[in-house]
Amino acid sequence: MIVSNTTPISNLLHIDKISVLNKLFGAVYIPEAVADEVNVVFSSYEEWQECLEREQIIIQPISNTIFVKQLTPFLHQGEAEAICLSLEKKAKLCLIDDKDARAIAQMHDLSVTGTLGILLKAKKTGLISTVKQLIDKLRSEHHFWIREDMYQKVLHIAKEKA
Repeated sequence: MIVSNTTPISNLLHIDKISVLNKLFGAVYIPEAVADEVNVVFSSYEEWQECLEREQIIIQPISNTIFVKQLTPFLHQGEAEAICLSLEKKAKLCLIDDKDARAIAQMHDLSVTGTLGILLKAKKTGLISTVKQLIDKLRSEHHFWIREDMYQKVLHIAKEKA
């Protein structure tokens, strides 16, 4: 099982690459808070609605609300619920971008990757031809923040030039 937080889904929707999630991972599960957060911006996006209708993204309620309440002083609701759902369902991977949320997930022995890892895997498997153009679009049009050294590292891994 793969669980996602809001930002990887939102970022992939912004660059019209949400289809790579299903192709890479099969069905991806999200907690209700993540669905609510994605719906704020993308409720009218056909691609988002198709993912839900085809059960490529499945909304799954969490059980341990006490754990989520313990995390919310440090994380957004969606991040806290994504970590909680990952632990409850023993997820193989948690898709999460936020540095603090990733650190907390890793403290709970969860494997994590984010938008950049998804794009690199999509390129490696031939689902996309470039990561640079997609990252550049996220940076310039959608306020995606990445340190310059990380950007260069991702381009190096992808065998692309800056």
